[in-house]
Amino acid sequence: MLRFFLTLSLCLISLGLLAQNRTYTYLIYHKLSPGLTVQDALPVEREWRAVNQAAVDEGNMIGWYMMAKQMTSNPNPAEYDYVTVIVSPSMNIKGGSPAAMAKLYGDSVQTRMASLNARDRATAPVVKMEVWETAGAYAFSPDFTPEKAPVVVFNYMKPYDPKAPWLDIMDAMKAGATNRLKDGSLSGWAFSKLILPNGSEKGYSLLVAQIGTNPAAIANQLVFTGESAKAHTQSRQTFDIVRQEVFRVMEFTNRPGTTAGK
Repeated sequence: MLRFFLTLSLCLISLGLLAQNRTYTYLIYHKLSPGLTVQDALPVEREWRAVNQAAVDEGNMIGWYMMAKQMTSNPNPAEYDYVTVIVSPSMNIKGGSPAAMAKLYGDSVQTRMASLNARDRATAPVVKMEVWETAGAYAFSPDFTPEKAPVVVFNYMKPYDPKAPWLDIMDAMKAGATNRLKDGSLSGWAFSKLILPNGSEKGYSLLVAQIGTNPAAIANQLVFTGESAKAHTQSRQTFDIVRQEVFRVMEFTNRPGTTAGK
């Protein structure tokens, strides 16, 4: 499966500063070819970072991230090795303009992109892709950057009772996350629902992303007080965590006007 440019034609998962009320996150899962490691994938992903940075600079994309899997409760832990993430203001991913791509590759855009796609497939083919929608349920520290907070915990969930009004606790969960941003135990939080593909055989339909400096700080329940404790209790009573995974951000795009670490 080709990456990025093929997704443009699909017309269809957040981990960045979400400036819009509604954003779409593409989670693209990669399986390394036999004998290769994440380090072998970095040159390819760094080139994708440059391509996607052009789209971010033009405001066509909110962010792109490469996250290596550190831990998982997946009964098939070898299903994939890392995830690339595209955060978009719409379901249709829009890349960099022809002018931006020409600035990056000169008059060799088609040749260079064909080479990048071929190296991508040879290094770490895509084994699955999901599209998630985030509608207002997110909170990030004002100075958030993946360089300072590189750890991401994904809780893939489903409601115990799909017919119950579970959306009612979203405000409480956001308030609890905001409280944790103040005490520094979290740097970011987002709640998303699965859009595509969304079949019951997946076992989950919701996703909470928690972002921080290390897994211990994110998971430490001793820091849950006040709104945080209330939201945590309500969440555990309402949602079944079907799978939990821990990632480390390896590469990422920067927002226009910023540099890494600022």
